[in-house]
Amino acid sequence: MLHIDIPTLAEFKALAAIKDDICVSLYAPTVPVAERARENRIALEDLTAQALSQLKEGGADKAAIASFKERLRHLIGADKNDTDDTKIRKLQNKKPDPIDEFWKFQGHGLAVLASPQMLRAFRLPYGPKPLAEVADRFHLTPLVRAMTSPRDIFVLALAEKDVRLVRAFVNLPPERIHVPGLPKSGEEAAHRASIRERNQKGRLQGSEGVKFLLHKFARKVDHAVCGVLAGRTAPLVLASDEPLASIFRSVTTYPGLLDEMIHGNPGLMSDAQLADAALPILDRLYERELKAAIARFDELKPRRATTDVSYAAHAATAGAIDELLIDLDAVIPGFVSEIDGSVTYAASDDAEVYSVVDEIARRALYTGARVLGARREELPDRAPLVAILRYQFG
Repeated sequence: MLHIDIPTLAEFKALAAIKDDICVSLYAPTVPVAERARENRIALEDLTAQALSQLKEGGADKAAIASFKERLRHLIGADKNDTDDTKIRKLQNKKPDPIDEFWKFQGHGLAVLASPQMLRAFRLPYGPKPLAEVADRFHLTPLVRAMTSPRDIFVLALAEKDVRLVRAFVNLPPERIHVPGLPKSGEEAAHRASIRERNQKGRLQGSEGVKFLLHKFARKVDHAVCGVLAGRTAPLVLASDEPLASIFRSVTTYPGLLDEMIHGNPGLMSDAQLADAALPILDRLYERELKAAIARFDELKPRRATTDVSYAAHAATAGAIDELLIDLDAVIPGFVSEIDGSVTYAASDDAEVYSVVDEIARRALYTGARVLGARREELPDRAPLVAILRYQFG
């Protein structure tokens, strides 16, 4: 079972809109094993101590510090003292403790965002760098990574006698997806013992008859799968053999079906083997998207594309960014004006400032830009970001 929580774009926009006197952002790598729950709690506890220290150094109100400390310690479970009596009461209590259950089921990373009015936790599919950030807004770049980096791909295993929809994840086990109405085989879809069965005269059906039944099978599969994938953006890769692969492509309505596919009879492959074959396809898809964006940057620079952080901040504030590539590990401390996007850089990262790259990504996403994460070495001139504009700006 997978235990990840990725914010939707609407949730991200709501988080990005929060501005308060104190916003605490904690990011910790975690181990998705119940037996390592204590280590995961300690990792968050250490980051909590760093955040509280930043609040004290920044002169925050003592009552506010105490409130944050109490809520974060409750999430960690540090406010509990597991004496022998406590353990006995837990065993006698039929309902599991929600905090203990939360820590039993983790992903590879944990994000905790807290303001005076709210506290949200997101379990992430990758391990972020440990970070404790205090500012007047949340630090959201690690969530941008989770939302924009390739992390999952659907695999439709399609054979005459075997149909499965599998979701393959980066760094997590694959998941078999229940699809209501999905025929288990071509025979079930055609209501026959075999789509190649002999007729009463003992002759095989003609090739046109078999093709008709395969089309009927493929349409039923497509209808069921599209019902489950409606509204999703994750790509779909087909694992099949001819002629069924071509027939399915001719009838499918799912826009995310990839040209690249897994060849061969998927009935001979386990879910894990399908996932192993699909994830390199996902990597290649993302690499092509990055290369296409960089090629577009080369074509449009300097008037409609830039690697200049200050210029990108002006454009993001005006809603002029169409596509943004960012180094997700870049932290450039400073401020970005709410009025015109002008940047004031800071010498160090403390509770009084935030990451300028993070703020540009936040504003770009908020105004409908496509944001992709990249490694610094993948970006032109190893810049912290690449911005492609909707129109010539400034």
